[in-house]
Amino acid sequence: MRGTLPPAVLLGLAVACAPPADSPRSLVLIVIDTLRSDRIGAAGYVPAVTPTLDSLATNGVRFAQAMSTAPVTCPAVATLLTGRLPFEHGLRDNEYFTLPQSEVTLAERFRDAGFRTAAVLGSAVLDADRGLDQGFEIYDDAFEGTYPIYDPSLAATPELGDTRRRADRVTDLALRAVERFGDDRFFVLAHYFDVHAYYDPPPAFATLHPERPYDAEVSFVDAEIGRLLRAVPNDALVVVVSDHGESQGEHGEPQHGFLVYDCTLRVPFLAAGAGAARGVVRNDPVSLTDVEPSLAEVFGLRKVDSPRSGRALGFGPGELPPVDLYAETMRTLVSYGWSELRAIRRGSTKVIVGGGVVETYDLNADPDELRDLGEAAAPVEMLERLEDWTAHDDVEAVVDASRHGVDEARRERLISLGYASARSESRDRPHPRTALPEWSKFQAGKKALLAAASRIAGGDFAGAIASADECLVFMPRNAQAIYMRGYARQALGEAEAARSDYESAVAFDSTHVGALAALASLDDREGRTDRARRGWEAVLRHDPRNEFALRALGRAEGR
Repeated sequence: MRGTLPPAVLLGLAVACAPPADSPRSLVLIVIDTLRSDRIGAAGYVPAVTPTLDSLATNGVRFAQAMSTAPVTCPAVATLLTGRLPFEHGLRDNEYFTLPQSEVTLAERFRDAGFRTAAVLGSAVLDADRGLDQGFEIYDDAFEGTYPIYDPSLAATPELGDTRRRADRVTDLALRAVERFGDDRFFVLAHYFDVHAYYDPPPAFATLHPERPYDAEVSFVDAEIGRLLRAVPNDALVVVVSDHGESQGEHGEPQHGFLVYDCTLRVPFLAAGAGAARGVVRNDPVSLTDVEPSLAEVFGLRKVDSPRSGRALGFGPGELPPVDLYAETMRTLVSYGWSELRAIRRGSTKVIVGGGVVETYDLNADPDELRDLGEAAAPVEMLERLEDWTAHDDVEAVVDASRHGVDEARRERLISLGYASARSESRDRPHPRTALPEWSKFQAGKKALLAAASRIAGGDFAGAIASADECLVFMPRNAQAIYMRGYARQALGEAEAARSDYESAVAFDSTHVGALAALASLDDREGRTDRARRGWEAVLRHDPRNEFALRALGRAEGR
């Protein structure tokens, strides 16, 4: 195999700015899901331990003002692979939508040019059924094997086992693809998901960042990217980008997807190796739409009929004139029944429209978007441009399409990932900022509920009671939390308190099989035969194959 990237790239040695190197032979495109632009050392973040990314920035080109088109994975990755805006490519949310076969992806363009193509995914959110596999010879979305969990409170989190991979597994599979392709020209996409909640860094990286699990996950991914790059040939171009950022509570937003402030829209964008200049920082505002046409130009790929929204940036010095950049979130609309939000940026001016509100920000004077200048400050030409972009984007048609675009199994999987919930069908849609506090309560309750289940599994029944009580602060009528508290109380020998909890759980949810079975079992033990029989019969009405009920009724018949 050809030689690996030069040691300077891996060690972060400073070099002078130089013209782009010879045209690259292969491409490694690394997508770090949910990585904020300001959480790497090269961006000035002092606590960062990101030597690989910092080295790529030092020895390549860093676009310091890169913006996603959506703070949600599938729409953003679809833009990354097509160079088109979400309302053009049609993949508007993680749920409900699929990239049409008529769209021409970057992988298809590389394949048609004779390249081998592979994608290794870190999360099931990018399953092949979203249409993003178009053009990939290998599209590895098989989430098999053990998923290590380091935080005991996450042990009962169901989706961690079958919907995501750790960074070391992604690297192993990406290395396998590089090795398989040998001396052939290739395009390999590696998608790392560890920086996405739930944060659970390996202990060695958690130690680097006490009380900062997000930063620890970033360091873990950085180390694994370094391991991958040691096997990448030195005539390859390496591009690193994120699909979107992550709110750390800014603007009252947990995580991402609900609002369109820069904490979730600004992304890192690095290019290093063959075809890229060294030691360049560019401050021209750019978009994820620009990645695909930029790579097509560097690799000399044939033009396609479908127009690209972005432009070829060139991976060298010199900044391009400003253009209007667009972003949206439709997740709020189609997954929650809230208002959609749209944003436009021109230079340092940013305007956000949605829910009957127009916000305006000067990003130079107010980079954290804390001082809304209001609708009166929104440039008319920017509002007109936003209207031109979306004039034919019928929101009700988007909602209607979302009602028919996903099967129930996928919907349940996305709910487990935190990407969906029960949604309102009303057209009286609140602004996401108004709806977020109640949603945040739900998430806090869900987290406490998972902790209660984990503590029960670990035999910490007193802790389980405390976690169940915490859940009930946010969800006072949650039957599962009440049932688990009863289970823990019964395990501690508090039979009467347990019975009271089981009865309360059934009062809130008459179909709760666990609580019904627990009551019937208590009645059996206490000799209340008729009452126990009625209880077991109730269990079977809701769960006809329940083995405990069948055995209990069988024993009763034999008496």
